Amino acid sequence: MKNFAEELVYWYLRFNGFYPLTNFVLHRQGLRDNHQSADADLLAVRPKFVSEDVGGEHRDEEIFRHFSPLTNIGLICEVKSGNQVNWERLYLQREDRISYCLRRIGFFSENKVRHHTEILKSHQVSKGQFHEVGKLLVTKRQMNIPGFICLSMDHVEAFIMKRIDLFPHEKGGAKLHFDSDMIQYMIWKRGI
Repeated sequence: MKNFAEELVYWYLRFNGFYPLTNFVLHRQGLRDNHQSADADLLAVRPKFVSEDVGGEHRDEEIFRHFSPLTNIGLICEVKSGNQVNWERLYLQREDRISYCLRRIGFFSENKVRHHTEILKSHQVSKGQFHEVGKLLVTKRQMNIPGFICLSMDHVEAFIMKRIDLFPHEKGGAKLHFDSDMIQYMIWKRGI
């Protein structure tokens, strides 16, 4: 089950045209510390031609500026809602977890996973011919951690609220169809 911060990021990604998967289990057989399984908070994929009548191209440039236009995008996301973030303990800096997630996203052949893993160990984005994958870190406060696209929880929330404000009729009319108490509340809070 996703926590409130992961749920907020889930909807941020959805409102930006991504198809997110929450709490993706990383089975211990593929991990360096073979004694326990783990998870990636979110994996997300956005096909290059995705479109939606409601919202169109109102996407957040804070994330899309890291990617080439008209490319298939994959994201491996880590969400930290606490006051302190120990950047040395971020799981998405670990080679085994990055390669596991890359295999699961499925953009790259097995012989290219190692190459893209090496790049993502120290860079925000790895670019292939047709696909690009980035590491997204969302934290309570804005941070600048090398190797991650960094966003704050405030930024994520503000983007969602802006989308609700831009499309009050559409979002309000669908309020009870969103599979999220949080989004329903945010739409209600706006008086829609």
